[in-house]
Parts: sequence; structure tokens; C-alpha cells
Amino acid sequence: MNISLKIKKTLSYPLYYTKSAARFGYRKTENDFLILMYHRVCRKRSNDYSLQEGMYVDPDTFAQQVRFLKNEFHVIPLEEMYSLHRSGSPMVHGKPFCVLTFDDGWKDFYENAYPTLKFHDVCATVFLPTDYIGTKRMFWTEHLAHLIAGKKRRTGDLRVEEIPHHTMIGTIEKMRGPIESKIEQAAEALKSFPSEEIERIMVDLAERRQVDPLSGATSFLSWEEIREMRLSGIVSFGSHTKSHRILTTVSEDGVRDELTRSRKKLIEEGAVSPSFIPFAYPNGNFTDRIAEMVEESGYHVALTTQKGWNQVARERGEFYKLKRIGIHQDMTSTNPMLACRIYGIY
Repeated sequence: MNISLKIKKTLSYPLYYTKSAARFGYRKTENDFLILMYHRVCRKRSNDYSLQEGMYVDPDTFAQQVRFLKNEFHVIPLEEMYSLHRSGSPMVHGKPFCVLTFDDGWKDFYENAYPTLKFHDVCATVFLPTDYIGTKRMFWTEHLAHLIAGKKRRTGDLRVEEIPHHTMIGTIEKMRGPIESKIEQAAEALKSFPSEEIERIMVDLAERRQVDPLSGATSFLSWEEIREMRLSGIVSFGSHTKSHRILTTVSEDGVRDELTRSRKKLIEEGAVSPSFIPFAYPNGNFTDRIAEMVEESGYHVALTTQKGWNQVARERGEFYKLKRIGIHQDMTSTNPMLACRIYGIY
């Protein structure tokens, strides 16, 4: 644990036990409500560089968090929150309202999160990139981590000039620091490129680095698992686009294709009802026009990665810019740290 996290962990205890976090945090009125954002629920192996710190919660930590949230909040389905949100009625019931959401549709949700949610009778919504469901494909960020951290088949570094390459290859090769830091820097740098260009960069980087093939690639949920969980009444689903492309790097026609084809697939597979289909922006990136297109495509709400609580909407457009607070292992491993994260102390 780095020094900053050690300080935060130490300070979180007095803030939690004196209830200062709730008093001085995000929540300003009794009508404010909370949406939490998770990604994966799994154990991190020491050599798994593809699993970034901000992308997972340990299963034991998750179980602890569900108990905490059930005690401190009314944890309700996203659709119920939408109905309350849309009505504009006061949401004062002693405890704040909270919604749990999970992005990307990883298989470990079914293996590790779903049993805990069922045991505690707590609902959640999972946002699916429909092209990846039922496959063992990788997101490019996973592939990038493997290329940077993986074992090379050739000894020694090749000179960058030896292989035709995208200009970003040299930038990535010059990044310094621990492997985790280099992966994070490279991923952030690449996110601004269109997906087609990222694919070209990844091909060039793979040729440049010549690492051993990745075995045991992480798989995503299957449609059968999704239908099973939906029938339980515990888990609902929404769209995370078709191909998980960052929409601000895509043409308007491309955005429309991502939205309409994902929605169509979710309905065909029995993952959603047309009466309520939520959406989450990949990487949180959107514009006012993209938000309008999400509404035009038949989605009822859209969730961002903007940090904070939400208030009862005054205008319909607010349904497509809902805030969330990201929950991950390093920042929320204890109840005091989780409380401080939720209320915006850090």
C-alpha cells in the first residue's frame, strides 16, 4: 500500500466512527441518491498485470461491502430508482437510496458477485458490451497489459527503427516506472484514438515486442447465465454498447450503430424488456449530442463515470447524465474507507 493510501486508511476510521464522512460529503439534501460502479469481483494474482487496481474488488471485500450497504442504505433496483427519479417525489425513507451497477459483463460476476447478492437479497444491474458476451475475447486494454508485461520470445529489445510502426509505439516504449504504471500510462494515452487506430497500434506493438501468447484469457458472461440471473429477479441488465468503443472517438453513424445493435441484441436474447433498458457510457465518455442519441435510440437512463450523488431530476436530459462512484479494492477495502469514498472525502 502506498503512502497516500496508508494516510487515507488511517484517517478513514475517525471520520467513519464520528459520522463526519456523511456530514461533510457529497450528499447535500435528503433527496440525493447514490449509484455505485463496480467492474470485476475476483482475486488478483501477483503476476496479473491486466487487472488494474481500479477494476476489481476481492470477493471477501465485496461480501463485506454488501452487508455494509444493506445496513446503511435502501439498496434498490435501477428501474425502481428511475421510477422515483422520474416522479420527482421526495425520497425520504430514513436511509438514502443506493443502486449497485457493474460494467463489462465479466464472468466472475456470475461466479463471485451473484451468489453474494442472492444470499443478501440485494439487486444489481450489469451493463453488457454485447459483441463480447459468450466469448473469450479480450478488451484491447487487457491485450495491452499482456504485451507490456508479458515474456518476450526474443532476447533483448529490438531497435524501434527495425519495424515499421505507429508513432505511439516509440512513446509507449519510452514510458518509465513500474510495469503497472507503464500499463496505466499507455492505456490512458491510447483511449483518445479511434478504435481502428488502436487496433493498428496493438498489431504494431505485438510485432515490436514479440511476447509469448496469452493463455487462459478472461471470458465474459454467457447469454444462458444472463437469462438465469434475470429470472432470479436479483440482477437486471443494460447496454454498454456493442463493441465497447469509446463513443467520443466514433462518428455519429458509428454511435448510432453501437446503440441500436446492442439494444436489439439485448432484447433478442431476453436480457431486457423494452419497457426499461438502461445504458452506461464506456469509459464514461459522452457529449450532449451522444446523450441525445442514447435517448433517441430507446434507452431510458444513461450512467456516466462522473463522481458524485444524484438529485431528483428537474429536466429529462438529466436522466442521461447520472453520476456514479467507482468502488475498487485499494480505496474501499474496509468499511471506513468505503464510507469515505461514498461520501466523497477522497
